[in-house]
Formats: sequence, structure tokens, C-alpha cells
Amino acid sequence: MKKVKTKLNFVRRFKKLSPKKRYVISSLFFLFIAAIFLTWFLEYRYFVNDMWFDWNFVFTRPRIFFFNAVLVYLLLLALWSILGRPSFSVGLTWIAIIIITYIHINKVATRAYPLLPEDFQLAGAANSLSRFIDLVPFVKLALACVIVVIITTIFAVKAEQKLCLRNPSHSKKFLKRHMIGLRLVVLALSVLGFMNITEFVRHNSGERYEDIPFLKSRFIAWNQTWNYNDNGFILGFLYNLQKLNITEPEDYSEEYISMLNEHYGNIAKTKNESRKNPADDDISVVVILNESFFDPSVEWQGQKFEDYYPHSGGEITPNLRKIQSKYPSGYMYSIDYGGGTANIEFEALTGLSDYWLNTVPYTAIVPKLNRVPSIANMLKNEGYTASAIHPFNGGMYKRNISLKKEGFDDFITEMEMDYTDHEGDSEYVNDRSAYRQTLKELESGNKRQVIALITMQNHTPYPSSIYEHTDYKVTGDNIDEQRRQEIETYYQSLHNSDAYLGEFIDSLEHMDKKVVVLYFGDHSAGLFDNVNENDNKNVRDLARLTPYFVYSNFDVNYKTKDLPTTTPNCMVNTMFNTMNWQKNARHYLLDDVCSEEPILAQTYFDGRDFTETETLRKYRLLIYDLMSGSGYWKE
Repeated sequence: MKKVKTKLNFVRRFKKLSPKKRYVISSLFFLFIAAIFLTWFLEYRYFVNDMWFDWNFVFTRPRIFFFNAVLVYLLLLALWSILGRPSFSVGLTWIAIIIITYIHINKVATRAYPLLPEDFQLAGAANSLSRFIDLVPFVKLALACVIVVIITTIFAVKAEQKLCLRNPSHSKKFLKRHMIGLRLVVLALSVLGFMNITEFVRHNSGERYEDIPFLKSRFIAWNQTWNYNDNGFILGFLYNLQKLNITEPEDYSEEYISMLNEHYGNIAKTKNESRKNPADDDISVVVILNESFFDPSVEWQGQKFEDYYPHSGGEITPNLRKIQSKYPSGYMYSIDYGGGTANIEFEALTGLSDYWLNTVPYTAIVPKLNRVPSIANMLKNEGYTASAIHPFNGGMYKRNISLKKEGFDDFITEMEMDYTDHEGDSEYVNDRSAYRQTLKELESGNKRQVIALITMQNHTPYPSSIYEHTDYKVTGDNIDEQRRQEIETYYQSLHNSDAYLGEFIDSLEHMDKKVVVLYFGDHSAGLFDNVNENDNKNVRDLARLTPYFVYSNFDVNYKTKDLPTTTPNCMVNTMFNTMNWQKNARHYLLDDVCSEEPILAQTYFDGRDFTETETLRKYRLLIYDLMSGSGYWKE
């Protein structure tokens, strides 16, 4: 009875307040309730519409959930102060969450990784990216936004007045009528409050693990899926904003970089005396990054990929197997899964690691630079011409800018290619056409060429409509039918890609010009949840191992045909060592790096403590100097 009287007294007191005060109090309360709902909805979408994971997050991590809700509340207050209508503020935020999480869900589907701030640097390539998106989900997205607009409009017309959420002022003075003074105060307090309480996350230490005592949680630098899972989408996203800025290391100096330059320069002078200059024999070099090329027969640390995804139809990549038996080959440990081609491409062509940069260099760093060290710039010093071929939109990942900074003077995209055949109704130019274009460039008459080819045939998506018939059937359990169909399409694409590789090698065999090819797959397709999400790290690693080899169409006395398992940053250096070619000072530093830490990837360390050695310190400081520092290193 007392509780009822208390409630009635509260209602009476509330009604006695002036209309303006009732409006402010009602709006603040309404926005708080909306913030809790929107935070719940955001996490529901983050967990790809999985209700169990969403509620589990709410109840097992209540402090984190309500802290995220407070951040949403401050955002709603800021929007309310600008728009003047609480319902419109909620509606706009709701639509923003729907759009952002739609992008997130699409990324998770293809790469099993959450949306990061650097992904928005691809906004300029939205037209190209739209080709990767299925129309049906996009229509659902648009419909969801329309529904939110309708709900918001109905609420604004029917309920705002009854709930005291409509500004009651009828003053003739503009400032009073629209409560400009109050709104400016709310805007200032909400923005300052947001900046103040997120200071700890926006300026984090970047350590592999960083405790957050007051939230009973911790940041996880090396695995952003776990970081988002533990800390929520908002805190996870804010945590990664820091990656867009590169902080100067405390131990960086001109004296140290110059010392490194001189030290490895002297090593280069000494060791190059017993090495060959490829220019002396007019040897052309082709670096092939084959999009999503993967060997399903891969084995690693006693684990076999085909134990988890068995299939009928025989061997998928027989030509690769034949090449591996004759030429130096091994497996590359990809720094990403299901995507991230531009980062892998950057590492392979430059010999620099993205481990410390932890961003998308092609979009965030390279366009700002005048020149980037690469295989192209290195060989151009020996009289080579440099060109790049990519059978897609040249603006994707800002390749049209970045590849030129790397020294590739000519950039041939699908618009300039002479050969543009597709696989069935696939939207991508197939590998046969890409190789034909490469052969045409090699036959152009230039004595010495370095060519980078980045293919597209095996790129996601993998609808069944691409091929009328597939030779390979996935026979394993625990695979839903849609995913089974996608894998079978992917396997067929791999098989055809392998056949075109065989044709390309056969053509080189009959070419008079001397050619060396460094070939590698950049990553597997993001289709293998049973492997990628396995509790055993060695099993997870299977999805990150792609084949690579060094081929030459002339006789070479190779010291070994067993090449090390390594990340993309060591690939070109491995080729130069395999061919016993002369190198610059930076690649002799890479000898030390790739010998000491051949696999430099966050997922490979898998949470283990990472102790930086003196060699890795040299490498880290060199990368900073070349990518964001003063450029003391001279090549």
C-alpha cells in the first residue's frame, strides 16, 4: 500500500512541474531506457542475431553491458541536443546500428572477424565492394531501415505528446522557443562526458592483455574477436581507433637507424660478392598473389585439413603438386583468414610486416608517402621495368595509388586487360585470362621485367550458379547444406585455377626469356568454421597455411627444395635466397628476422607472451622509420 502511495505522490509531484521540466525529465528517462534497448540490440546484432550469446553477454558481463549503455546514452543526449526530438534521436541511432551491424555481419560471414575502424577507410571503394554483397540481404537492410523510420514517425506523431516528449515552449523568441541554451549545455556535457570516460580505451597501452579493474574485464590486443566478445562492440571498436595513429617509439632515433643502415650495408657489400645479379642474365621476375588459393590436402603438426572437410572427386590441385615435386616450395602462414588481401600483398611486395602497424597500410599509410621500398623499386635500380596486373577495380584498397608508390609504373586493371573471360556466371575475371595478360606483358620486348599479378577468380562469394556441375562433393558431417554447397563451388574454382596455373607454367617452359615466378595463395576462403573455430590451435592453423613455390624456366642448382613456413613479409627474401641473388641491406636484416621469427602473426602466437628480441626491435624501428618516421634509412 505504501509503494502505491509513493508512486501516486511521485505522479502528482511530476504533474505539478512546469511543462518544460516535465519535457526534460521525460526525455532524459526515455533516452536512458532507449539506450539500454539499443545496446542490447547492438550486441544481438554483433553476435549475428544469436539470442543466447546476447543474453549471456548481458548477464555474465553486466558492468561491461551497462558501461556500453552509458556510452549509447551520451550519444543519444548529444543527438537530442542537436535534433531537439528524442524519438528522432533514437530512430537515427537505431538505423545507424542496423547499417553498421549489417556490414559487420557480412564481414563475419566471409572473414570470421569483427568490424574494425580501418574498414571504413574503404568507403571510397564502396562501388567495388558492393559487387561482393548479395542483393537479398541488402534489400532486407533497406526494409529494416524503412520500418524503423515508420515506427519513429508513428511514435513522434502519436506518443510524444502524451509522454511529455514534445517541447512545450511557444515563446516568440527563437532561442527560448527551441531551448537553445539548455541544448548547448546538454551537448557540451554529453560530448565531454563521452571523451572523459572513454579516455582509458582510446589511449590504451597496446599490450597483449590490459586489465580494466573497474569493469572486471581486460582488453585483448592480439585477438579482436575475443576483445569484442568480452568488452562489447562499442568498447572493442573504440579500442581499435588508436590503430589509426602510429605513435613514435621511444627508442627511435636518426643515430640508431643510420647505425643499422651502415651495419647491414656492409653485410650486403660482403655477401653480394658471392651472389648473382639477376640483371646480368636478363631474368624477369613475376610475383603472383593468387586470391584465396588454398591446398585442401595441407597437413600441419600431425593434423590434416581433409580430416575435417573430406571430399570425393580426387585431388583438387594436381598441377600444384607436380610443381611442388620439382621446384622449391613450402607453405605460407597467412596473417589473415578469409580476407585481408591488401595487407598480405603489402607484406609480400615490401618485405615489411603489418604486425606492429596493425592497420591497412594501403589505405591508411602508403598514400601519404612519396616512396615505399619494394621488390619493384629494388629491381628498377638494376634497369628493370615494373608493372602490376589486377583484374578488378584499381581503386580497391587504393591500389592505383599504393602500387605506384611501391614503384610499379604501369597498373593494368580489368578495364585495360585484353583478356577478360569469366568462370560461368562469376563476376570475376578468371585466372586463365590473368595469366594470358601476364604472358603478353612478358612478351612485350622489355629485357628485364618485374611483374606483380594479383588475381581474382577464387574471391568470395561462392554461389552454386557459377558452375553447372562440380567435381568435388564434401562428405563430412557438421556442415550445413548452404556452406557445403559454397565449399564445393570453391573447390571447383580451386581445381580450375590449378589447371590454369599448369597452362601458365607450360607456356613459360616454351618461352625464350628467362623468368622466375614467386607464387603463393594469400589466404583460404572463410568457409571452414570447423577448423577456424577449433579448440586446438594446430587445427586452427590449418586454415592459415597456403602453398607457395619458386619456379624458374631455366636450370638452377637449388640448395634445397624445402622452403620454410613463413609469413608474407619473408616471401620475396626467400625467393632471393633460393636463387642466390644479390640483395640490398634491408633484405639482409630480413635474413635475421626470418630466421629468428619466420612466422610473425598475431594468430600464430595465440596469446603466448611475445618477447621482443634485439633483431625484432631493429625490424620494428626500421618499419616505423619507413612508414611513419623521418626516413633516415637510405637504400
